[in-house]
Amino acid sequence: MTRLTTRPESSADFTKTGSPVPKACAARICIALAKARFWEEHPGLKEAISAYDGNYYYIPYLPDGKYGGAWYIRQDWLDALGLEQPQNVDEYYAVLKAFREQDPNGNGLKDEIPYFARQWEEVLRLLNLWDARSSGSDTYHDFYVTDDGKVVHPYAQEAYRDGLANIAQGYAEGLIDPEIFTRGSSSRDYLLSENLGGATHDWFASTSGYNAALVDKISGFNFIPFLPPASAGAVRMEEHRRIPIKPDGWAISYTNNNPVETIKYSDFWFTPEGSNLANFGVEGKTWDMVNGEPIYKAEVLTSDQAVNSPMYLEGAQIYRGYPQDYRYEWQWTSEAARQGIELHDQHDLLLDQFLGVAFNRDEQSVYDKYWPSIRTYMLERQQAWVLGSGDIQADWDAYVATLDKMGYAQVIEVMNSAYQRQYGD
Repeated sequence: MTRLTTRPESSADFTKTGSPVPKACAARICIALAKARFWEEHPGLKEAISAYDGNYYYIPYLPDGKYGGAWYIRQDWLDALGLEQPQNVDEYYAVLKAFREQDPNGNGLKDEIPYFARQWEEVLRLLNLWDARSSGSDTYHDFYVTDDGKVVHPYAQEAYRDGLANIAQGYAEGLIDPEIFTRGSSSRDYLLSENLGGATHDWFASTSGYNAALVDKISGFNFIPFLPPASAGAVRMEEHRRIPIKPDGWAISYTNNNPVETIKYSDFWFTPEGSNLANFGVEGKTWDMVNGEPIYKAEVLTSDQAVNSPMYLEGAQIYRGYPQDYRYEWQWTSEAARQGIELHDQHDLLLDQFLGVAFNRDEQSVYDKYWPSIRTYMLERQQAWVLGSGDIQADWDAYVATLDKMGYAQVIEVMNSAYQRQYGD
């Protein structure tokens, strides 16, 4: 396997000899330095893609932007019931209860769905309101790193027990979509367009777009992001943020006969020219440089398609090894979402992410032996408890004992050994 690093043509190598830099080499140096500068400006990412031997073997797709999802609520329903935005877990429960009992959509039926989600896993964000975690990254059910630097899994912590017990109670009371596990990705479209959905946790840009989409269908419709309610422990947290690194990207196989040329090609996408091409398409065709900023043409922003669609056709915004530029998304983010992002930016809400680990062969064998069955068991019990089959409080000790028998401690041991090797001082 070829080690993916830039070749010796670097500024340091040339300046050591004092030799003049040929023009062609100078261009290559600038391109290589662009990538090196990116790693320097984004500490931790090079470690995240490194293998256990310290080398890295692929150039990843690198998403940009801080915020992913946010808590959303029907402000028009709050107004109709004379309620304020909930500021803590108790107030949030009271609001969901009012949405269920007080007919905020005004049709005389008890048909409101207080909390819904496109992906059922988003119901687990409610765990945060009881100081528990649902994931350590933007991948559902992931491990996370504790304040003292230990890797653990959220579904083996006591805070999870208490949080899931409250979620199960909310489900039993009709505060959570009864079809949360089965309705699927169409739930947001259906429940909002039918004036049935009250609150969710979902992506900023796409969710705020419903205000414009439904303005002529639902009088006064106003679905807006708000700050996360403070938890039982008086902590406001936003667990979901954009992960800065993805497994998609460029890789060089052992059969590649031109690794140096391949690396040069990869380096290009880290230059301003390459980054603009990968993010916005062809200058003059889909965008123009205006006061030093790449700005989409009006026909791109006003198309009846999401901006991603024409970008894909142009070969832009494709998951490959390049640094994404958040300016591409900000241009078509609604004003309501922008205000929500700016509001979140005024508070220190985002939690650090777990960027994954690289196992050596022995660690990998332990993980592969135990983790798949443990994860399956965790998710089976999780859904059963929410649906009312069993009581997590009563079942907890037996659940933890089963995890131990299934090898949870061994998995955590190899996760931490790999984490310390990869990110430790």
